[in-house]
Amino acid sequence: MTKKELGMIMPPFALPVCIAGANIDGRPNYCTLAWFTMIDDIPPIIGLVMAKERRTKDGILENCTFSVNIPSAQMAAVTDYVGITSGHETDKSEVFESFYGKLGTAPMIEECPLTMECELLKTIEFETTDMVLGKIVGVYAEEGVFKENTPDAGRLDPLMYLSVGSTYHRLGEMVAEAFKVGKTYRRGN
Repeated sequence: MTKKELGMIMPPFALPVCIAGANIDGRPNYCTLAWFTMIDDIPPIIGLVMAKERRTKDGILENCTFSVNIPSAQMAAVTDYVGITSGHETDKSEVFESFYGKLGTAPMIEECPLTMECELLKTIEFETTDMVLGKIVGVYAEEGVFKENTPDAGRLDPLMYLSVGSTYHRLGEMVAEAFKVGKTYRRGN
């Protein structure tokens, strides 16, 4: 197989989308991100990569709490809106129906099928972005997304972002079960 070098570019990734939430001066603000990932599982720690000048990041630093909300594919327009609209210029506090969990200062989105409230652990600064690390202290899921008492990715219908072409997509079909399909591998097959 021949490969073509693309140079030092952003790789063509398919990424799930989240909407980060934080209070600013007591009002919810939200921003859209596709650069986020789990960092650890016990305790559950999540990392969000954000531009340096994000109003939502200001709220995270102000309260030391934030939310991570997973929008469904049906929420593409409003998800994109809170990503392309600056909280420095626009009040986004009433875009969503917000609710709060035990922390009391991490606004979560009622319309999202899966939400997490997080406690800020630290911020790691890079040249043009910062990574916000938070401990997940609560996970909330709509009743309709459960399959046998567990949230089901297909029922969540998460919004996906494709970095090549900057387009949104739905999660595709399952191809195999992780931690199982590898047991069938034999070299040369």
